[in-house]
Amino acid sequence: MHIVLFNPAPRSGWQVQRRVELPLGLLCAATGLARQGYKIRVIDGFASSSWKRDLLDAVKEKPLCFGVTSMTGPQILHALEGCRRVRELHPDVPIIWGGIHATLLPEQTLENPYVDVIVAGEGEDTFDELVKALEAGAPISRVKGIWYRENGKACFTGDRPFVDFDAQPPLSYDLITMDRYRRRIFDMDHISFTSSRGCSFHCAFCWEPAINKRKWRPMNPEKVLEHVKRIIRDYGIRGFLFTDDNFFVDMNRAYSILEKIVREDLKISIGKLQVRADTICMMDRDFFQLLVRAGVKRLHLGVESGNERVLKLLKKGETMEQIIEANRILASYPIVPLYLLMMGLPTETSEEFAQSVRLAVQLTNENPRAVKTFNIYTPYPGTELYRKCVDLGLKEPQRLEDWAAFNYRNIPENSIWLAPNMKKLVQGLDFPLMF
Repeated sequence: MHIVLFNPAPRSGWQVQRRVELPLGLLCAATGLARQGYKIRVIDGFASSSWKRDLLDAVKEKPLCFGVTSMTGPQILHALEGCRRVRELHPDVPIIWGGIHATLLPEQTLENPYVDVIVAGEGEDTFDELVKALEAGAPISRVKGIWYRENGKACFTGDRPFVDFDAQPPLSYDLITMDRYRRRIFDMDHISFTSSRGCSFHCAFCWEPAINKRKWRPMNPEKVLEHVKRIIRDYGIRGFLFTDDNFFVDMNRAYSILEKIVREDLKISIGKLQVRADTICMMDRDFFQLLVRAGVKRLHLGVESGNERVLKLLKKGETMEQIIEANRILASYPIVPLYLLMMGLPTETSEEFAQSVRLAVQLTNENPRAVKTFNIYTPYPGTELYRKCVDLGLKEPQRLEDWAAFNYRNIPENSIWLAPNMKKLVQGLDFPLMF
């Protein structure tokens, strides 16, 4: 029997541009089973416009189970559509959900008739055990880290320890068509790559503290280089977009990885590394020169706001002075800083938002390479700021599908945390601020 895994794309019209990135969550869950000989088919709505036909073809023969991943937002709608098609063909095939949204809201997610089991958190070990239990007809209640229904009630089997990141095998990229995921940036093909999980900070808008418990878990430098070299060897890809929430939590480890890249003369391009402004302020000239020699082309910095009060509300732990200083430092090096800002934050006034716009102008004026992007604040479940929005009057969605409207390019109708004048301002500026 085979396994079908589905990565749904956001519904058409809900995203500004079509961006195709590796379905890393599904690959992590599938790799161990694939290495044990299980036949696995990955259907990716991001990478294929014919995903509906692909899905029907994949489940023509009854699979052992159907796995779905989804974040909060419009992905949920296509996820449910895929589940409906499978259920119509095979009513008794277990439908398993994973991903951030189901992990954060397992009980509500299980209320949907197209959800049978939830793999909470990391999927490598949990999904492996669950598949084997289903295959053997054994009770799934013995599998740690899952939610399921029993007698109409949601049951949780208990937390599973985090996986040993260093012990994980290289991802089974042969389960997908790698050429679909090449992104041409800085004149080189890039793909997504993860070298650490979690983050030690506690930003109020982020779901990381709820998912990873503020535990940062890195892959050791030798393993990172081993995986990078394998991708270069097998696919000829030399560009990497690091998905790490914060690559520089351990500065010594970050330095070691970059130094090894230079020493082994890998000639790679790093089109994305996420870093904090206060970390930039702590780096010396030697570190910056190493970044350049290692092929770092772009750094992503979450600035979020140009107002000190709002930064404190967000619990960023950074100051305006550090943000401005970091930008001035980076202006001396051939690295593109991409500044991420939010608009429409709870309690944010029009003047405070204007300060964010002025900051963006200052950063791009003082550093000709700098780029900025504004996204609409979205109150994601499991975050501290979400509770603030509920206190301000946000009506919590009561069904899984109602979460589809939560998207950083869309203001939900139920945006009670925004004053009417701010809602109008954000809606009016969302498009022109892209330029």
